[in-house]
Amino acid sequence: MEKIPRRRQAYLYIQQRILSGDLPAGSQISELTLAKEIGMSRMPIREAIRQLEVEGLVRQVPRFGTIVHSLDRAEMAELYEVREALESHTAESVAGRLSAEDTQMLSLLCKRLLQVARELRESDEKTFSPELLQSFLAADMGFHMVILRAGGNRRMMKIVSDLRVLSRIFAAKREPHNLNIVVNVYRFHRRILRALKTANGKMARYWMQEHIRASRRLALESFDRRQALGEAKNAMPLALPQDLLEELNQIEAREANKT
Repeated sequence: MEKIPRRRQAYLYIQQRILSGDLPAGSQISELTLAKEIGMSRMPIREAIRQLEVEGLVRQVPRFGTIVHSLDRAEMAELYEVREALESHTAESVAGRLSAEDTQMLSLLCKRLLQVARELRESDEKTFSPELLQSFLAADMGFHMVILRAGGNRRMMKIVSDLRVLSRIFAAKREPHNLNIVVNVYRFHRRILRALKTANGKMARYWMQEHIRASRRLALESFDRRQALGEAKNAMPLALPQDLLEELNQIEAREANKT
C-alpha cells in the first residue's frame, strides 16, 4: 500500500479536527502542539495549514497566529449562491442521462431521508440525536454528490464539495434540526429526482435552485438569531459522515494528481 505523504497526513488530521468540532471556529492552531500530537516535524504541519488556508478553513491573524476561520454573514450567503449556480446547472445537464445505478442510489437516499423523518416522528425527541443527525447529513450530502458525479466534471465537483464542507462547518452552530427541515429536504430531493428521471432539465434546475435557496434562508436566519442572542447555547457539534469526508478527500487527491 502506498504510504501517505506526511503533509497529506497532517492535512487530513487537522481537517478532521476542524470538522469534528475539536478545533471550533475562532480557536487558535498551534503548529508545535499539532506536531507533537501527530508525531512529525513542524514543516508538514505548516504546509498543511497553508492548504487549509487556501481552502478557507483557517486564516492568519497578525500578532495572533493561525485560527479556524469564522464566516461572516456575507461569506455564508456567497457559499450558497455559488452552490446554487453550479449545482442547478449540473442537475439540468444530467436530466435524462443518469445511469441506472445512479438513479437507484438517488432513490435509496430519498428513502433514507424518509426513514430519518419517521424515526424522528416516532421518537420522544423534538430534535435529532447525534446518530440521527449523521444519517440525515449522509443522505442529504450523498444525494447532491451523486448528481455532481454524474455530471462528469471533477473540478466542478471538487469546488462544490469544498463549498458544502464550508457551509456545513459554519452552519453547525445553528439550532438543531427538526422534523420540518427533514421533510422539506425530502420533498425537494423527491421533486429533483422526478425531474431527472423524466428528462425535464428545466424542472431539475428549478427545484435544485429552490432547494439551495431554502437552505440558504435557513442558514442566514439562524445566523441572525445567533447574533441577536449572542450565540445560541443549544448548538450541536457537527462531524461530517466519514465516508463522505473520505470521498471529498479522494476528489481532491485526483485533482492534485492532474495538475
